[in-house]
Amino acid sequence: RGPNDLISIVSMKEDAEVIIRCEPTTLTLYNKLVDLREWTKLKPSGHGFYLPAIAKAEELLTCNSNASCALSLLFFSDGKPSDPPPHHPMIVSNMGNLASKFGRRLSVSCIGMAEKSTDFSTLENMVEEAKQYGSIATFGKPSLDADSLSHIVSGLASSLTTSRTEMTELRTGKSRKVRMDIVREKLHAPDWEGTWKNYAIDDKSRYVHRFWAWSFNRRRGDFVEIVSRRCMLCYSEDRLYSCADCSAAHICARCLCRGGDAFASAGHRGGECESLLRRFDMGNLQHKDAGQLPSFCIAVKDQVFGEGAERIVRKVRFIDPTNGGYIGPVMVAKESRFVGEYQSTQTPASLVRNDVLKNTYQTQMAYHKNFMRTQNIAASFGRRFNDALDTAEEYFDLAYRDYLRGLPRIHFIEPMVVEVRENEVEKNILIERYLVGEYKKFNSNMGFVEDEVKELVKQMNNLGVGVTNQPQQVADLGIIEEGSEEEDETESDDDEDEEELFDSKEVAPGESEYGDLQDAYFPQAFSHFSYERSSGNFMVVDLQGVFTVKDDGSKVYELTDPVIHQHERLRRRNRRQDRGENTRKKWDFGRTDRGINGMKAFFETHKCTDACRLLGLKEVDAEDVF
Repeated sequence: RGPNDLISIVSMKEDAEVIIRCEPTTLTLYNKLVDLREWTKLKPSGHGFYLPAIAKAEELLTCNSNASCALSLLFFSDGKPSDPPPHHPMIVSNMGNLASKFGRRLSVSCIGMAEKSTDFSTLENMVEEAKQYGSIATFGKPSLDADSLSHIVSGLASSLTTSRTEMTELRTGKSRKVRMDIVREKLHAPDWEGTWKNYAIDDKSRYVHRFWAWSFNRRRGDFVEIVSRRCMLCYSEDRLYSCADCSAAHICARCLCRGGDAFASAGHRGGECESLLRRFDMGNLQHKDAGQLPSFCIAVKDQVFGEGAERIVRKVRFIDPTNGGYIGPVMVAKESRFVGEYQSTQTPASLVRNDVLKNTYQTQMAYHKNFMRTQNIAASFGRRFNDALDTAEEYFDLAYRDYLRGLPRIHFIEPMVVEVRENEVEKNILIERYLVGEYKKFNSNMGFVEDEVKELVKQMNNLGVGVTNQPQQVADLGIIEEGSEEEDETESDDDEDEEELFDSKEVAPGESEYGDLQDAYFPQAFSHFSYERSSGNFMVVDLQGVFTVKDDGSKVYELTDPVIHQHERLRRRNRRQDRGENTRKKWDFGRTDRGINGMKAFFETHKCTDACRLLGLKEVDAEDVF
């Protein structure tokens, strides 16, 4: 620890005395701690009261008013609380309130150090409550010796280091401020708890203006507006009639019955149609059906129900404009966790045409742009990965193909941006479908690999399952040895831009018994695949989401919020070619892109399995990534 780390100590008396306040970790603090150990200034006595100690801890934790530092709370007790028993539920509740205020910025460690029979249920409940609001919390009950206690404290220091890393700009080393304008709800809180904000057609002060999707091709790697399925005159979504010329403008039956040319009354004729048709042709306007976008009215929950290293998450629902109920899938809204990276302008939308204010508006969208660009490119890798699995079937006999078709596929869900107006203030909300199931992180951008995979690979090595140099053993499991010439794939016009991403050569499966194709291997194989099939230019990692077995038996990893590492040589090439700002921005993947350092970190922990060999991937040594 350094002198910028501050430590406070609170005595758990009935009035919760602060013994040391915000002291830097220097020799001065060390000497004060020695004095405490020698009991020269304070002797342990009396009871231990939890409630006043938690209140005093909250006061100390809020000393850093600009929210730019990681926080840690060590709660050390030798017995159950001396607070009156009726207050014990309040102790747990207050710990929850504290965790709700700081979320994962706060690491909590409760230590109960006493005889084994001592009741520490309140401490354990405090830890569970803190977890329910997103804080990193642990309970430890060490044996009565210094080594055991030191091990637990080291774990708390590790959690604090993780929080600090999340709050540090990797490229500049500057601290980032966590937003304090949010309220976190308890894990699994029902939808009826908390408050919702509706953006509906019958509220002129708060409504949805438009939706945006993303298109990634040479003509337009940018936001694409989604055609509004609302009446141009009254904004109704009921019984719509489309313009026969462009299909991008709509009038409802009620407005149409008023007589006259309703489309002309709405200002839609001639040049307007031509303009919309040109936008379709240029690729910056597209349709989405009711299955993809059920309504143009939404409700957003005020409370945050999830918090990651980079983003906070709220629930979003589509509103049925005819009856006000919820329709369609549950959605989530993702915003930056940090101050300054997602700020909605407080300027009336009618003034955005001003150049200065327009820059502010573009800054709003920049956060969403990085997310959508990254997820769209990752989805492109996912489609190629799935195609490669389909192609691999051709190398096996019919008896084995059904088994291969049952292997997991990779799918990244498609996000959208909804632009809303509230009292003439504009706000942009990034939304995507809520993933139902056990949400897990399968690997990270720092080389982390899911524990299940580590264990399976360890078992595979112990059993001797893996690569074999015996071609006849490959044939025994149905592989057809029918040549493995590499052929170029035919690219469509829509895939032009992907030529820069992918090496389009088809690769035959490697030699193996293929007796160990575990589902858990495929996320790691996908990250490896993205590196090799992009000629080492990119790697998709930080894979997180849910593993789903569908009704038809097919398996899929539904993923979101990936990270893409970009090799420095691609950045250098773009700079040399001076292809302009738009080209450089196209390959901008934000602060989580660790470049070749991230690629090396992946291969330091990655162990190739039959999933890699099925895709014809070569083993890579981390030292060979440069």
